Amino acid sequence: MMLLQPPTIASAQEKGMILDVAALGRHDPLGADIPYVRATDGWMFELPEELREWARFVIGGNPHNPQPGYPSEFPCRIEFGVRDGRMYAEML
Repeated sequence: MMLLQPPTIASAQEKGMILDVAALGRHDPLGADIPYVRATDGWMFELPEELREWARFVIGGNPHNPQPGYPSEFPCRIEFGVRDGRMYAEML
């Protein structure tokens, strides 16, 4: 698994790294509970520290077994980037 390294962009008009994401999950090596994304092409990326809280929020609100009546948000496209010194992830 590789560490996701989003590009730095200069403005909101530019696009960051866009991935077709099949799943968002947690890898638990020795209790570390590290969030990751699995792309639809099979690549897996560990999320950087700055995006881990976002991932935990999304995972908590959309587990792999969604509640009845609520469809899963995955697969979906997610844009990752760094703008104004802050890392972001945005579901498209």
